[in-house]
Amino acid sequence: MASKRPARRDKGRRSSSPTEPPPPRRRRTPEEAREEILQAAEPLLVEQGPDRVGLQAVARAAGVSHALVTHYFGTYETLVREVLLRRNQLVVEEFQRRMLEASEPLRAGELLDRFFAILQQVGQTRLLAWALLTGRSEHMPLARAQGLRVLVDALEFHAQRVAPTLGQPPPSRETLEMALLVGICASQWYMLAREGLLPALGKSVDAETDARFREVLAGMLHSTFGLKPRGNGMP
Repeated sequence: MASKRPARRDKGRRSSSPTEPPPPRRRRTPEEAREEILQAAEPLLVEQGPDRVGLQAVARAAGVSHALVTHYFGTYETLVREVLLRRNQLVVEEFQRRMLEASEPLRAGELLDRFFAILQQVGQTRLLAWALLTGRSEHMPLARAQGLRVLVDALEFHAQRVAPTLGQPPPSRETLEMALLVGICASQWYMLAREGLLPALGKSVDAETDARFREVLAGMLHSTFGLKPRGNGMP
């Protein structure tokens, strides 16, 4: 009985389809890589707080290796500092842009409007709060650049121009500085707590209530300056 010989395989035919080559990796400069990591880290810090994230979570969010994040930033604390410093620079630049948009020195109410517009950016207020509560206040926006001095300069210029028309001496620079601090602290706390405080007063969390808060706060600041408000009560 003749034995069956196994069928010869056709070496020229392949049963599986050829695999597609992987897409080419995008080349990034070190500056681009650092920026992408910082952009991925900031939302995590906003959502969870600086002390609840870590380098591995940032690496996953950025789509890079843990080793690459460590290569650029070394430690997690350094990464947090760089995120806050980056945000600091962006806020300072935004403040400067909004100040330059004005055709004349800004009044207290107008400064508050611009400050609120920046605070209302996604995550801005929470990141400021985390920087303060976790002992990283030296990295908070405006601190390193002494950006508040620009605002005091604007208020001082306006006060010196308006006071003589009212027959009053202009407020001292220290008075302007303290009043500005009160305004900033009140604005910051309002943005952090309004969703709990306003319903407790039976009020809605909306743009109309925000505008009314700014109006009252601006009037209080203007009375501290010793200058009468103009128009509808907004200084």
